[in-house]
Amino acid sequence: MIDLMDWDLAQLEPVRGAIDIAATSVVRDFGHVVELDDLKQEAAILVASNPAKVRDYLADEEHPSHLIRWIWSRLRDQIRPLVRRANQTVSLTRVEATHQ
Repeated sequence: MIDLMDWDLAQLEPVRGAIDIAATSVVRDFGHVVELDDLKQEAAILVASNPAKVRDYLADEEHPSHLIRWIWSRLRDQIRPLVRRANQTVSLTRVEATHQ
């Protein structure tokens, strides 16, 4: 069964908090590649497109950090190809410095 999008879920306070924590953590590592607002938007899309999974995480009161970890992991998976490309790119300034 395919989950329907649930944008209201991304507006719940515990979900917004999890999105903020996860996105901020990813930006700490990869801020040179992506911006915080973009990651928060990606996280909101992720949450809205997986409402059943997010509701299951919210229902697990013993492990509230599992939702944060799930969002964090998905964001890192999405950004990893961008990071690889950025790490393989040589800046023009660096190239010019080596030829002087």
